[in-house]
Amino acid sequence: MLSQLLSGPETARPALQPLIDSEAVVDLLDTLRRRPVRELRLALPRRPYEPRVREQAALLSAELVRRGARVRVLHLEDVSRDPAYADDARLIAASGAWTRAVPHLPVWMAVADRDFAIVPSDPGQEDARGTLMRGRVLVGAYRELFDQVWARAEPAGTAAPGHDGLDEREREALALLAEGLTDEGISRRTGLSVRTIRRTVAGVMTRMGAQSRFQAGVEAARRRWI
Repeated sequence: MLSQLLSGPETARPALQPLIDSEAVVDLLDTLRRRPVRELRLALPRRPYEPRVREQAALLSAELVRRGARVRVLHLEDVSRDPAYADDARLIAASGAWTRAVPHLPVWMAVADRDFAIVPSDPGQEDARGTLMRGRVLVGAYRELFDQVWARAEPAGTAAPGHDGLDEREREALALLAEGLTDEGISRRTGLSVRTIRRTVAGVMTRMGAQSRFQAGVEAARRRWI
């Protein structure tokens, strides 16, 4: 079973395991929902994802966000060309995941923490076959690719605020602030200018009545904003 690849002894897990069809991808995404994942990077091109894969990705996103994980999702800008794709993108955004839209995605992927990733077996082929990839060196390349695209993507800073009154840009800045990143570090992670980060953090601190960055992080956690 594919699920055993994520739970067996480290020495027994192959670095690369083929996923022969979309059902195998669905099974693995479902398995991830039951694991203690703390961070998920998800890139959703229109193809090769089939409906069940997209549905499982939405369920995974919602469950991880509910448990407090940091979920970031990239999707294509022109979602109107595919109503089903647009619906799935909206469901994922509604789950509380951070989302950004880009005109082109180089590859689809689901990267969980630093340990494993689901990536296409052949990026040049439009099918749902994939590969389960393990190991920080291999997975790290896809993490870096995702982060580079994320940094260039247009932040959804103009999106409507959530129930906590924060928009996507403010939530992400607060989460990174709570991790101890400086304004420069947050800028590198988000792709926003240092000036924009400082303005965003200052605005949220004023709203919370926080006198310091540390107090802002503590207060944001207390209010469950992050």
